Amino acid sequence: MKIEEIRNSWRQLVAQKELKQVSELLRQSPERDKLMQRGRELCAHTFVFDHQWDMERCLTPHTMETMDWNQVFNDDEEWTFMLNRMDYWSALAKAALISQDTRYLDQAKDFLLDWIEQHPRIEPSLSTRTLDTGIRVVNMLECAMLLEASEKLNDEELTLILTSVENQLAYLKANYIEKYTLSNWGSIQTCGMIVCSAMMGKDPRQDEVYRWALEELETQMQIQIGMDGMLWEQSTMYHVEVLNNVLRVLDYAQFYPIPLTDEIREKAHAMTRALMHMMMPDHQIETFGDSDRVNAEDVMNKGAILFDDPQLRAMGSDHGDSDLLLNGGMPAWRKLQTLPKQTPQTLLYAGQDCGIVVRRSDFGRSAEWMMVLNGELGSGHGHSDNLHYSIIHQGLPFVIDPGRFTYREDHPVRVELKGMSAHNTVILDDQPGSVPDSSWTYQRFLRPLATLIRDTPEGLYWEGGVLTEQPQMTHIRKLIMLPQGCWVVCDEIFCEGRHTVVSRIQLDPQVEVSGNHSDWQLKQGTVKLNYHHEGLPVSVEHGPCSLRYNELQDHKIFASRGRMHGSLFQDELFYGEDFRLEPAEVMQPGRGKLPEEEVSAWRFVRGEESCTCVIFHQQLYRGKKILYCEGLPLHNQACLIIKKAGLKKLIRLK
Repeated sequence: MKIEEIRNSWRQLVAQKELKQVSELLRQSPERDKLMQRGRELCAHTFVFDHQWDMERCLTPHTMETMDWNQVFNDDEEWTFMLNRMDYWSALAKAALISQDTRYLDQAKDFLLDWIEQHPRIEPSLSTRTLDTGIRVVNMLECAMLLEASEKLNDEELTLILTSVENQLAYLKANYIEKYTLSNWGSIQTCGMIVCSAMMGKDPRQDEVYRWALEELETQMQIQIGMDGMLWEQSTMYHVEVLNNVLRVLDYAQFYPIPLTDEIREKAHAMTRALMHMMMPDHQIETFGDSDRVNAEDVMNKGAILFDDPQLRAMGSDHGDSDLLLNGGMPAWRKLQTLPKQTPQTLLYAGQDCGIVVRRSDFGRSAEWMMVLNGELGSGHGHSDNLHYSIIHQGLPFVIDPGRFTYREDHPVRVELKGMSAHNTVILDDQPGSVPDSSWTYQRFLRPLATLIRDTPEGLYWEGGVLTEQPQMTHIRKLIMLPQGCWVVCDEIFCEGRHTVVSRIQLDPQVEVSGNHSDWQLKQGTVKLNYHHEGLPVSVEHGPCSLRYNELQDHKIFASRGRMHGSLFQDELFYGEDFRLEPAEVMQPGRGKLPEEEVSAWRFVRGEESCTCVIFHQQLYRGKKILYCEGLPLHNQACLIIKKAGLKKLIRLK
């Protein structure tokens, strides 16, 4: 290792950040008090993991008088894994920049050297798990770079750190297994190896680990990321974890000559754009898969800067977060301030590879928003959420996914929250089609059917289905979303014989519920949403909900229960308080009004305007093929009839 060359390159990189000005901005940051609190806690060996992208958050403070890197707190080994990632070095760095107090950097140095001292050889243990090692090595070098620029490392200490990182990189390569190529574990590790190799001045033409990591990352991006830009693992949180690490590689490639292919950059851009659509109106992400409800504006800012993308810039924040200031410095801050904003025009995200569909009315903070799922299982982070839908009305969540809570194998809520009963799905005879049997594995999983999407300015039509084996059920779900804040959800359930049926709708913990029988009123703050159920009797139940890891609360669930014989058709309708709901009729000449097992027809009325939603449940195989609704002739499987200014317009959806 050429120590002086490494020192010089690090000093140049730190000098470009203009840390004096960064310090001034951090002092003005709304994060200042929290950062100083975290800095003081860390100096007392007290750890709180509350960064929004901490994979396993823990808000309970835990203190170690003497550092034990294999210590387990909270009865959860994930706590130990978080400890050994060393992401918290950045809190000490920010506290040092804000206060100009050297004790924070001294503490960061102590953590670094203590870990190295306790790990003279890199061998398998809780503290050296490969995923965490891939994250830690970058944090060690970034911390060392700041310590070096602050003249806090002598040659012996710097050599010690570089040697440890070198050994850890060799350990990662030696312990890399086949499944990592398809896992976020693999891509996070290879990104760490690439960044560290570049920071240590390695040449990929001569260094085997560096060359291998570059080749492996290219393969990972090819098979892990679909053409729709989503990570195959069916979790927004882990999509972001991979994306953040790839963005860091791209960031360092602006300073170091990292030979990256255009495809890696293009896939990273597509991942950022996909995340942009997945963001809810308040710019948080839904708790899809193993995810927390956290704000994603920082990722939008990073992507906007790296890709010169004005749409990402519009979805970011106007103030650079503390991570952007520490990592990108003043050049990133200035570019963020000068980038133009452009409101995205595409309101629909139709993930053909991931099975995720997101439709919103607009990109404002009070938008109507819906996510519908029907993808493949993905990795162990995937939940039993096929045909699940989430609804946001006027910017507030009403119908949700209740999250993950923990990864502990011994906690029953982990498996419960992964199961079908914790999603907006249908179960026959208490035998769900998908059954998780541990924190990461399944006993069985249903078969998703192809989905159909038809989007028009007047409304979205979505149709999907699943097959289950025990019992052999076919469940077809059809939805219409009107951008004014109305939803029709039709369930068609087919299974020979007699069966018990349970259908659930998970509500946000902040939603208040009133009403009874078929008509209910939902309220969050001052925003109201009406709910009408047509089918089996509905009651309000309670269940666990976890919007963030290690945080558990109660929430309400609409549950419809009863019996079916051969088939069942149910409608769920949600609509804003300024609408009136009316049943509509579909007529067939010579036969009259079609029954509910053949068609669902509902009219949403507001003032002098109305929109009638029509969804057929069967093919028209007898009688005359022409039908009538609202006096208009039609022949289709799904349509809208818009009445406005005395005129009627038919919009065919299927």
